[in-house]
Amino acid sequence: MNHRPLRTAGFTLIELLVVIAIIAILAGMLLPALAGARERARRTACLNNERQFILAAHLYANDNEQRLPRPDTDNSNKNDTHTPILSNVTKTNLLRYSGELKSLDCPNLHQWMLRKNGWRVHDDYGVAIGYHYLGGHPNSPWPPLGAITNTWVSPQKADEDPGLVLVADLNVYCYSFPRILAPHTAYSQSIKDDAYFDENSEAYTQTPADIGAQGGNVGKLDGSAAWKNFKDMRTYRASFLWETDGAFGMW
Repeated sequence: MNHRPLRTAGFTLIELLVVIAIIAILAGMLLPALAGARERARRTACLNNERQFILAAHLYANDNEQRLPRPDTDNSNKNDTHTPILSNVTKTNLLRYSGELKSLDCPNLHQWMLRKNGWRVHDDYGVAIGYHYLGGHPNSPWPPLGAITNTWVSPQKADEDPGLVLVADLNVYCYSFPRILAPHTAYSQSIKDDAYFDENSEAYTQTPADIGAQGGNVGKLDGSAAWKNFKDMRTYRASFLWETDGAFGMW
């Protein structure tokens, strides 16, 4: 009696390729959604950081006759101040109330800020943080510069106008440093530094909008903080002495 060999069930090459293609399509659909969900979670964490930052500033003020921490500078010229930079003394004072330096950073920027070749340490100025800190700046409001006509008032004391902005996400561009930062794009942060400027001459005319910025969290003196879409933001000077090559921020 002859027995015909049984055919082993399995995928043909064509069937296997079809399955792989379907998996690739599904992954392409799911990964952006997952990345978007992770970014939304980081925006919430960023919002909480800003509220903690504001609380730390108020706790400091309660112990110092309602005066907010002055950002100050380690530079010999005490007028050479920048919204993302604190003197080492001010950093130490704030950390007594906030606990960790990472609480002064947007979560999307923290790891990048840790690298000395990023933006953390500035030997001539102090320590950069992952937010605009807008309290205690002297000479406020800083005068308009070039095409930037918007001005902002720096609160000096915790009991001033509660609607004044105290902390804002670090949407910033600076052509002399050079840097462009967008802490929150659709899926993550976008950071453009020396290499980008070396390869793209148009970088010297770009702002966070050109690298995908979607907006940022903005915290006020009254302790409230909320998301603000980039289209609703305005541009302000973020450094006092520097001219058009200085830093400009959006909040």
